Amino acid sequence: MKKKEGFLFILLAFVVMGAGCTEQEQQEELQTLSISGQWSPNTIDPHQSGYIAQRLGYAETLVGVNYEGKIAPNLAKSWEVSDDGKNWTFILREDVLFHDGTPFTAGIMKNSLERSLVRSESIFEKIPISAIEAPDDRTLVIRLESPFPALPAYFSKAESVALAPGSYDEDGNVLKPIGTGPFSFESWKPEEEVVVVKNPDYWGQTASVDKVIYRIMPEALTRKMLLDSKEIKIAMILSPEIAEEYTEKDGYTVLQQPIARVRMLGFNTEREPFDDKRVRQAVNYAIDREAIVTYVLHGYGTTAAGLFPTGFYWANKEIAPYTYDTEKAKSLLEEAGWTDTNGDGTLDKNGNPLKITLITYPERAELPSIAEVIQQQLKNVGIDTELQVLNVDAANSLRNQGDFDIFLVGRGLLFVPDPDEIMMTDYHSSGTSTDGWGAYRWYNESVDGLLEEARTTSDMAVRKELYDEAQAIIVEEAPVAYLNYYVNIDVTTSDIEGYRLHPTEYSLYLENVSIV
Repeated sequence: MKKKEGFLFILLAFVVMGAGCTEQEQQEELQTLSISGQWSPNTIDPHQSGYIAQRLGYAETLVGVNYEGKIAPNLAKSWEVSDDGKNWTFILREDVLFHDGTPFTAGIMKNSLERSLVRSESIFEKIPISAIEAPDDRTLVIRLESPFPALPAYFSKAESVALAPGSYDEDGNVLKPIGTGPFSFESWKPEEEVVVVKNPDYWGQTASVDKVIYRIMPEALTRKMLLDSKEIKIAMILSPEIAEEYTEKDGYTVLQQPIARVRMLGFNTEREPFDDKRVRQAVNYAIDREAIVTYVLHGYGTTAAGLFPTGFYWANKEIAPYTYDTEKAKSLLEEAGWTDTNGDGTLDKNGNPLKITLITYPERAELPSIAEVIQQQLKNVGIDTELQVLNVDAANSLRNQGDFDIFLVGRGLLFVPDPDEIMMTDYHSSGTSTDGWGAYRWYNESVDGLLEEARTTSDMAVRKELYDEAQAIIVEEAPVAYLNYYVNIDVTTSDIEGYRLHPTEYSLYLENVSIV
């Protein structure tokens, strides 16, 4: 009896102590991390667009990507492929719960994958899957129509995340994404913010901060203002010009990371003048890539030769870059029939001046400045360039309609950490004939054959040779002009520890971040 009375006294004391703590004080005890980036999800359904869900850590994929850019275990702790390359067996982790407490099983993963294959068809239609089976709770079997060595890499793609059955309404639409990550989804205001909270039952490292508010600010200058006022603690993807202001400024840390992304020009190869390879090559020779890196990027970046940065395995390091050679550019343009017949400084052909439009977008802050430099450099060889800087959706819409001549873009390369996805999407005729970001309406029979062979070849060394050859042809045929490789620049307040940029932008890994 006395023990019971003692217990009740202690319990009452805790209640009284809790009542003495105001709600505001309790909230202040929670640690909130506010960050800002330029991208907004256009849906809360990760199977349609999983980029933010994966980066903020509220949904996870079977396969992860480590800081070396290589695939690594995640929700699947191991996998193996049959001798004929057609059957993949994934062994799943045993200690994983969804945020609503539902155990993670092979059956749920099967249903998630089957849904994601439909909802994000443009990504996964390239995989020759014939069946997905879950023989027990821990085993997932993927059966293929033909060998496909890139399969595990595709299963790191954000749109293949695992979602609990409670995520959907009765029609199968996502009401609230319930994933397995170190953070759980709390709320989303379109074009404003996404809020996630700590998952105390996470199977891996639990987060230090209790809540993350991701504020969507497309303009880099706005992110800078928020950082200056300490309203946010991490400003992502700042321009080199802005970042330089913080290098000697107390209270801030500048982080930089070379990533698998290339700034490049895509030509409209469907119409004059860029239906002529010589004109595309002339533009390549007319661009002073070193000057762009030095004066626009302030040294944050390196000039590009081929598709992949040389620090990544899949880069063809033997490709010779286009040199800055205006005389060569003029010679190629003359061969293509473009000459200055009236002496006004702009080339013409059959009475038509060589006037083109270059479209880009400001969400990547440095692109408009690069476009202005290119405009001037093309003028030096007789090409009159009109610039159109639109928001990214409007710019891409014009590109997909074919209402452009040159499209300047910062292209992510290894969201699937294998060349198959980017090469099939951007350079195989099945990809260039559809909407996208790569070569526009371009077809090369040799490249198509090399890419088709590479995607069914299991020998990695042989695949490397095939992709090397394809990359060399693309540079020679020039449906695009590679300019420079990215260095991502984020700036944090100096009380942030554990924040590290990822080379393929796979995740922000905010569970590793603490506020000291």
